[in-house]
Amino acid sequence: MRAFVAVEVPPIPWPGPGRHRPEDHVTLQFFADLPEERLAEATGALREAVAGVPPFPLALRGVGSFPPGGPPRVVWAGVGEGAEALSALVARLRRALEARGFPPESRPFVPHLTLFRVREGVGARDARQLLGDPEARAREWARTEVRAVVLKESRLLPTGAEHLVRARAPLATGP
Repeated sequence: MRAFVAVEVPPIPWPGPGRHRPEDHVTLQFFADLPEERLAEATGALREAVAGVPPFPLALRGVGSFPPGGPPRVVWAGVGEGAEALSALVARLRRALEARGFPPESRPFVPHLTLFRVREGVGARDARQLLGDPEARAREWARTEVRAVVLKESRLLPTGAEHLVRARAPLATGP
């Protein structure tokens, strides 16, 4: 199954074009193919990674794009406050997954929320407009508190992706 580990965020007020819909999560780890029989192992790694980690604030701020320096394929909101805590959590998650034999992630973690994807020219004008807008570059899109991490299955449908929570791991709530 296609799956990913993420922290959920509230819907962001979207001033952009109507055909784009920002995601409702910040992806920490993506699995192109997570066999159903390894779901329990991935869930164990997730729970190990969050053990003892207290809830922390998270603020989505500014805009950017991937790839850096090239024509945008993904337009994103960055993570301001909480980026360090999120990166530390990802490092813990990656170690726990690798200890269970999952292949290591080769790409560095860049904390972001996908606002929209640019596909074959569709959205290119929207990307240029948003990326060139000084207000968007300084805007705080949303603020929340990270209290749990989820593992979601991603089903690709003709209408878009459908995400189903397969596991939830709450962060530590006290001493």
